[in-house]
Amino acid sequence: MSNITVTAPLVNGDLWDPFDEGVSCELIVELICGDDLRPPPNSVVIEVTTESGKVVELWIPNSDGGKVSVRIDGQSV
Repeated sequence: MSNITVTAPLVNGDLWDPFDEGVSCELIVELICGDDLRPPPNSVVIEVTTESGKVVELWIPNSDGGKVSVRIDGQSV
């Protein structure tokens, strides 16, 4: 069971939830990258720079039992 949830609020007010709660990180990486990328990715990194200049990174491992890690300005939280 991973520690991430992926949803998308739709313009009609509904919520798209492509996975059940506790989806594996591996399935999230597949949703983002597809399943035919060769060689396969070992992770997906989503990086956001805040208005205050902080860099927030989500590291999603391509692993069935992996957990997402978060770093702010290079420091794990």
